[in-house]
Amino acid sequence: MLGRHMRAALQAAGAKVTAVSRSGTDDSAAWDLSKWLSMAALDELFAGVQAIVHAGAFVQPSGEVDQAHMFDANVRACLNLGQWAMSRNIPLLHISGAIVYKDPCAPLQKESAPLGWSGLGGFYGFSKLLAEDVLMRLRQQGLKLCMLRPTSIYGYGIGADKIVPRFLAAAARGDVIELSQPVSDRVDIVHAVDVSDATVAALKKECWETLNVSSGKPVTIIELAEACVAVAGNGRIEIKGELPANHKASVKYSLDISRASERIHWQPRIDVSKGLTMLMHGHCLQTS
Repeated sequence: MLGRHMRAALQAAGAKVTAVSRSGTDDSAAWDLSKWLSMAALDELFAGVQAIVHAGAFVQPSGEVDQAHMFDANVRACLNLGQWAMSRNIPLLHISGAIVYKDPCAPLQKESAPLGWSGLGGFYGFSKLLAEDVLMRLRQQGLKLCMLRPTSIYGYGIGADKIVPRFLAAAARGDVIELSQPVSDRVDIVHAVDVSDATVAALKKECWETLNVSSGKPVTIIELAEACVAVAGNGRIEIKGELPANHKASVKYSLDISRASERIHWQPRIDVSKGLTMLMHGHCLQTS
């Protein structure tokens, strides 16, 4: 999902992109991140590049988690790539995530907020935290590193089992979107186009810092469902269950994005309605 948006944004900005994927399809070179590569192999894979954008990670399908494979792909690969980039004096931009913050529901968290494993995302969430730790330590040794921490990313190519495409597909079919209480909890979802825009801006500015990336406008579950129905022009919503009397509405992934605004002059530009429309029509770049 994110890779195709990233590639489109970089090419639109005039960059020549050396694409790398696990499969090596779609005009890309192959690298299974769980496999350690030698310095020579990385030299060959990334010959002539001026910067690396690392947006790859292994996300375990539902079922039992292969922690060893996930650790190798999500953590060890960062050490492999980071050591190579540092030794070749090549900047590295890593896509981390808001999942690394200790309290996922704290309001307007700055980049300096405490990090920790909240349990959110299971071992995947832990692997993202460990990956950051590896790269931050390499930064202390001289790696030119930009760390982007986006909230939940959606966009064309997202897995069909995720909540956004499930709601949109149900609405498009004219089906019922079934919701369970609480539907007033909010979550910040950010479009892959905005994450890609932030990546391009950070590279242009040569900003080797840690930056939050979010839409800045968390939506409730009911608002998301309503937006899907509106964009699809079809479907309806049913809410099941009763809201507990003592329920206090929460906001997951509320991030302060002022540093990104100040350092790289970036602001999100894809609202939920536009993002859902792009998703439905298969767009990787903003259209008029």
